[in-house]
Amino acid sequence: MKKNSWFIAALAAFFAVISFMGAVGACAAYPDRPVTILVGFAPGGSMDLSARALARSAEKILGQPVLIENKPGGTGTVALAALLSQNHDGYTLCGTPSSVLIRVSQQQQVPFKAFASFRPIIGFTEPQLGIVVKNDAPWKTLQDLVADAAKHPGKIKYATTGVGSTTHAAVVEIAGKARLQITHVPYKGSMEALTAVMGGHVEFASLTSELVGSVKSGQTRLLAVISEKRSPKFRDVPTLKELGYNFANDAVFAVVAPSDIDPAIAKKLGEAFAAAAKNKEYLDALDKINMIPVYYDGKAFDAFLRYHWKVINKHLKATGAIKEAATLPE
Repeated sequence: MKKNSWFIAALAAFFAVISFMGAVGACAAYPDRPVTILVGFAPGGSMDLSARALARSAEKILGQPVLIENKPGGTGTVALAALLSQNHDGYTLCGTPSSVLIRVSQQQQVPFKAFASFRPIIGFTEPQLGIVVKNDAPWKTLQDLVADAAKHPGKIKYATTGVGSTTHAAVVEIAGKARLQITHVPYKGSMEALTAVMGGHVEFASLTSELVGSVKSGQTRLLAVISEKRSPKFRDVPTLKELGYNFANDAVFAVVAPSDIDPAIAKKLGEAFAAAAKNKEYLDALDKINMIPVYYDGKAFDAFLRYHWKVINKHLKATGAIKEAATLPE
């Protein structure tokens, strides 16, 4: 019996060592083929363009192509759900705004848990958000637009990047405080929403960084900035908070992996993306698309998500948007 017990223990130890060596070997070889980042929004939008900029920088460090695959839909939730259906081997990741994880998931049922389903790799940039109207619109200020909407219930339509997005939540705050009856027209990305306002299909749009070019070219007029501070591009435009609304941007763009990814591979990815985020070519690319560089490592971004989930939950309940979160985070 003692010999059998010793033999079984030795055999178990042997296989444990073999398994460990295999894992070490797999990590050492990673990546040995292209890595794909799923993006939950349409091509040409700020999430897509910033993810592509980061991917180009990261692939020089990883030594393999880093590809972008667009999977728009569900205000970014389709791509996150698709990530979980792939092999959790580090070769498929997802680029997502934090708002999809911690705002959208509270307002609708989603097939994932914001904290439990994913492992953050990096938070790398944040957009410039704002409220715009067409250049020939009669409203010179947000106050003008709100006053007109209040006088004409049901007249005003507006575009955003999707139901439950930060851009949508900002308008919900405005409409709730002013008791407006306005119609939401969600789109799959900021470029589509911008096209809608410039084409006269909606009266205004709540957009991400795509608004900058249209404002600078004179196609649209920026009425308010959805940030804690005024935009460095438009210092004369007030923030929503300055106008009396209790709302500011809480969206940081990030790359996440499935939660059960090999920790060693997650570490290698984190280090590669951290180095990529310091690259001058990458930073120049962000500046060209009017994005603001930030940096959160995996642990810091997890803390960011957990803090803002509570803040958003409190705000959504206070505004009557939800009674309880539609999807718990873990």
